[in-house]
Amino acid sequence: MSKFFAEVKQQPEAIRATVRNNADSKFPAGKPLLLTGMGSSLAASELLVSYLNGQGIPALAVDNSELLYYGSESFIASHRLVIVSQSGESYEAKKLAERYPDALAITNSPEGSLAKLASEALLTHAGKEEAIASSKSFTTTAALMLQLGARMAGNDLTGSLLAAADVIEAQLEQEASYRALIRAFLDPLKPMVLLGRGPSVYTARQGSLTLKETARIFAEAASAPQFRHGPFELIKENLQAVFFNPKGSTYEINRSYVTEMADLGAKVLYVSDEPLAHERVESIVIPSVDEYVSPIVYSLVVQLAAVELSTVRGLVAGEAQIITKVTGKE
Repeated sequence: MSKFFAEVKQQPEAIRATVRNNADSKFPAGKPLLLTGMGSSLAASELLVSYLNGQGIPALAVDNSELLYYGSESFIASHRLVIVSQSGESYEAKKLAERYPDALAITNSPEGSLAKLASEALLTHAGKEEAIASSKSFTTTAALMLQLGARMAGNDLTGSLLAAADVIEAQLEQEASYRALIRAFLDPLKPMVLLGRGPSVYTARQGSLTLKETARIFAEAASAPQFRHGPFELIKENLQAVFFNPKGSTYEINRSYVTEMADLGAKVLYVSDEPLAHERVESIVIPSVDEYVSPIVYSLVVQLAAVELSTVRGLVAGEAQIITKVTGKE
């Protein structure tokens, strides 16, 4: 078993530990949040921003490097800066923390540089993650930030987050059948697009990153409506897609969209609460709990795809020849 797959299986307990150990944690009040990260940390940050904006709370997410070199002092000073880094050792994250020592950190590494440089560190409890591709560090970071964001909005997502851990645990019992379905349906030698709306856009973004890092697949992530504005023409090139559709405000729109894609010739792996019957659609049915928590659950499908499609290509998911776990240079 690869390190990546082992870490995928550790997610339920890591999510529970993160939620329980942050029962009293909170974001500081006052200035609007400006979250910054790279890779999986940025995807989790964007998910939180989407949640907060939907609750009427202003917040932004910007990648580390853009903020480091193009963010004005006055702009950053008008926000509460939150630097997100699983390792706490990423080059740009450390540079930002050195420049802005009043920043808040979200990290999995209490002894890492970021935690020591920041004014305060809020910790995930993923345990050590060694594989190049993020699994439990993404899902625990997303869980922590949703937990804190809900608290800001006067809501409580604790039950939904713990339910997500239970769903992942239950679905892992079917991992062999899911991997077989994925192997039969998706071609790792062809490009693919990952699509969703609302919170599922960030499932897609994290998923595309995971597939690139593991199976070396050219995978593009997009919101479904943006994909219609031009890239929809790619359907004529025997497009393969993964579409995430948890129960939510655009659920029926998405079902119609997937049917239209399939009618036009696309092959779609459809991840939702209910199957969609079409000869060019293969459904994976997974309960999604709260729509904003669904990226934590639905990421499991891409993680299993990463394991299986890496195997098909003769690769070991989570091992790399060029990149390293911690990006120590710009």
